[in-house]
Amino acid sequence: MTAKATKAILIYNPESGRGRQKQRTLPDLLARLKALGIEADPAPTEAAGHATELARAALQRKVPLVIVWGGDGTVNEVARGMLGSETPLGILPGGTVNVFARETGIPFSLEEACRVLVEGKPKVIPVGMAGERPFLLMAGIGIDGEVVHRLDAGWKKRLGTLAFWILGFRLLASYAFAPLKVRVDGKELEGTGVVAGNVRLYGSGYVITPEARLEEPMLDVVVFQGRSGLDYLRYLFGVAGGFHVKFKDVVHFHAERLEVVATDGQHYQLDGEPAGKVPVQLAIRPNALTVLLP
Repeated sequence: MTAKATKAILIYNPESGRGRQKQRTLPDLLARLKALGIEADPAPTEAAGHATELARAALQRKVPLVIVWGGDGTVNEVARGMLGSETPLGILPGGTVNVFARETGIPFSLEEACRVLVEGKPKVIPVGMAGERPFLLMAGIGIDGEVVHRLDAGWKKRLGTLAFWILGFRLLASYAFAPLKVRVDGKELEGTGVVAGNVRLYGSGYVITPEARLEEPMLDVVVFQGRSGLDYLRYLFGVAGGFHVKFKDVVHFHAERLEVVATDGQHYQLDGEPAGKVPVQLAIRPNALTVLLP
């Protein structure tokens, strides 16, 4: 990117993170971008899926830069509208968790993140796919999918990541941990939870898929086979200590493609947002998205 005036669209969810603060910050942000040579038209989202429509419309108008200001859910929606495009996506963290920014080193300071839009380099990265839906971070099936599915938006807005933990611990005592079947490379595994990672980080600082690398077109997959809340408490300690993949009832492997099926139709989440119920096919799509990174 150069210092010459560049047209851009700034897609943001006015209700994500601290929504009122976004509205107060917006004029200052637009002025900061203009000082860096970026003429950004603000485009607030109005409903779920709107960010995808805004991104697609920007590509049709041949806008040279798409900027998303928000959390991982908004980034995911924008990415969905930009798959296969060479137009760069710039990311300004502004949501609840911002795992993608943590993973890639995008600064959390809005001023420093804006500089990445000018000084950063466009990198073409692979993304995970759950059917036709992308995920930049991870797909989670089982209890974490159930937590995301049940989580109240108001709770999430008020408590941030703490809301996930509170609901997760409540579910440990009542969740059924029904069996799943994971089909990969002609083999079939049984488990009760699956995380397929495109990046290492899961949530705020935790690592479940330790060998995932954003640049590599391969999913890092962890299958949990325990059938009780106590098993999953043990997994949490293992994740905190970085040794969960050593448990005998945890299977860890890499795959370009896998399928997860279940008779009970467990929920799954993509990048921390509810996405549907199994069965689902997960795969990696190489060279899928161009992102401006430090």
